[in-house]
Amino acid sequence: MCFIGNIEVPGCLSFGTVDDVVRETKEHIDRLAPDGGYVCSSSHSITNRVKPENYVAMLETIVEYGVYR
Repeated sequence: MCFIGNIEVPGCLSFGTVDDVVRETKEHIDRLAPDGGYVCSSSHSITNRVKPENYVAMLETIVEYGVYR
């Protein structure tokens, strides 16, 4: 089984702060990534409601914390 997505477009990506996005992204990686099987990304396509700084924060957090070692 593989989980893909789960960083909510209608939630923190659109209405949260950068800190909210970093916290949620790290939480999803911590909960879903152990032992493999998680592709961290937005819950669906990026819409014009998504704050650009939040999208960048999600990507930077994935790059920093979402690497299998």
